[in-house]
Amino acid sequence: MAKRKSTKRKAPAVTSSGADVEYTWAWPVLVGVAAFMVYANALVNGLVYDDQFLIVRSWIVERLDFQSVFTTHYWAGYPGNETGQYRPLTVLTFLLDALGGIRPFRYHLTNVLLHVCCSLLAWMLCRRAGMTRFAAGVAGILFAVHPIHSEVAAGVTFGRSDLLAGAFLLTGMLFYTQRSRPRAAYVLALVAFFCGLLSKESALALLGLVVVYDLAAGMTDPENRILSDKGDGRQGRRGPSTVRLAHSADKPGGKVLLQRILDVGRARWPRWLGFAGVFGICLFVRGAAAGLGFAPGGMTELVNPLYGASLETRILTAGKIFWHYISLLVLPWRLSVDYSYNAIPVAASLLEPAVLAGLALALAGLALWVRSLGKSPLLFFCGALFWLPYMGVSQTVVLLNSMVQERFLYIPALGVFALAGIGAERLFRRFGFTLVVAMGLVCLGYAARTVVRNKDWRDDLSLFSSAASAYPESAKMHQAVGQVHAERGRMDQAILAFRRALSIREEAMTYNNMGNAYGVKGTFEQALAAYRKAVDLNPRYAEAWKNLAVTAMRAGEPAAAAEGFRQAAILLPEDPEAHFNLGVALEKSGRPDEAAQAYRKAAALGDTKAFFNLGTVLQTQGKSGDAVTAYEAFLKQWRGDPQVSSEARRRMRMLLE
Repeated sequence: MAKRKSTKRKAPAVTSSGADVEYTWAWPVLVGVAAFMVYANALVNGLVYDDQFLIVRSWIVERLDFQSVFTTHYWAGYPGNETGQYRPLTVLTFLLDALGGIRPFRYHLTNVLLHVCCSLLAWMLCRRAGMTRFAAGVAGILFAVHPIHSEVAAGVTFGRSDLLAGAFLLTGMLFYTQRSRPRAAYVLALVAFFCGLLSKESALALLGLVVVYDLAAGMTDPENRILSDKGDGRQGRRGPSTVRLAHSADKPGGKVLLQRILDVGRARWPRWLGFAGVFGICLFVRGAAAGLGFAPGGMTELVNPLYGASLETRILTAGKIFWHYISLLVLPWRLSVDYSYNAIPVAASLLEPAVLAGLALALAGLALWVRSLGKSPLLFFCGALFWLPYMGVSQTVVLLNSMVQERFLYIPALGVFALAGIGAERLFRRFGFTLVVAMGLVCLGYAARTVVRNKDWRDDLSLFSSAASAYPESAKMHQAVGQVHAERGRMDQAILAFRRALSIREEAMTYNNMGNAYGVKGTFEQALAAYRKAVDLNPRYAEAWKNLAVTAMRAGEPAAAAEGFRQAAILLPEDPEAHFNLGVALEKSGRPDEAAQAYRKAAALGDTKAFFNLGTVLQTQGKSGDAVTAYEAFLKQWRGDPQVSSEARRRMRMLLE
């Protein structure tokens, strides 16, 4: 008698991987919700650090000058920060957020939503490359909640350009690998590439990624059917980008592998040339619209200690930096908004543990990545998601205006997370639900750290204090902490922070700021000593010369004040205030002829009150006619206090009697 078939309901189906749950929308919904929830507490933060220069004090944002967005460099809205960066689409988003007034909530909401979009695009790209839903879901959630991205999602101007460039890069890859209507998708990929380059220079990595994708695809299909631009799904042949890079059809030897690479190059070079052409157009636009090349600007040893270092030092330090980044990806505990001098000391020897570990890990990783080309196209592509974007920020190809920044890993981290997702899928086959629990705990731990990290971006003091606490040898952050204390009237705390910064590295600006703090306290001797140290370190520091002179006047030292204003006037020959104050100091020093000369220069530069002081000096010298002429010139132009005008008329009448 035949056995009766069971009517018991079957469990949800899985693929051959054992981990690809068939619920279509579960993973993307989970990724998107996770990305938003972990950054929800960032929405109450204020505008901090560079937000002040790029948004709050930017004349471009203040005037909503949309035309200047495309004809100036990135920092043009705040004079004095000249760079070689051209990111008009990023600046455009700042203006759009400012419509109706500058409100921090809008800026933070835009960043968070962009991060949600990037997280979903990351999941989609992992799926498009051939990863199962489980593996892509793990990669997407890690990308969504990892604390290394807090700088990008919670810091407005620190992350906006990376978010936009990342979104366009991922979108470009998705269009390039589109299965239907490949020609239209290819054009859209070029458009996304162009927009990415106008958001941040790091989008250039897309050019390398499309090449790598095609190489991996060529290894998957040994007959190179996918490389034909003639076929499509309706004709029974796959279009040029339909491959899923799950595994290779075989494991070719060296000669076969080389031949396939050459075949891919011959078939795909016109498409690669299109991306190169877009890059050329971008260079032309940068030069024609804003007179810029394609190089970082504003580089100093303070912001990048590798500036001016030897090639050997750069390579050794690159190993140290690599180890630092990998450590943060695994255990993101010591996070900081700044890694300038001397947060991470430049490598001094190959024998430093971090240097050895970083170089060994990097070389091993590169070797495994290259070997995976003919054996596992999917692993090769995931590795490329890390290595190609990372090379641009590794300090080996080109020096950037910052040695280390967590935001540099925004796209490279996806490659690591994708590999982690593939590894998690394989472990799932063996450990099942135990692996799911373990991954859940890891993601929850990362999410909790992200939520805590977001609070550091509440205001300047919390941000700078967290950085100085994480890396106590960062001179720049101690200086920044001191500046915030000074702005809030806590001069003793400010001076302590400035001293800590100077103990790490002597900087003219720090001495100048410390002098300001001493001046507010009324301790003029210490203030003058600080200003003198500032101008000794940087004799062309006009602001420090001015501050020294003003403090000397307050301390009753007009001769020292005259010298300070003289140096300021030399450095700022078109500054009427410097010449006017020089005249005042010379007058108090008993040098009327020199004072009169300084007043004449100030008056010629448009300082009306200089005519009044000039008349006073000439009057005391007995030069009545010249004094009357000076007072007359003053009265013609003066629009200020009427009592001063009355005094000038009284003196004229007295001189004419």
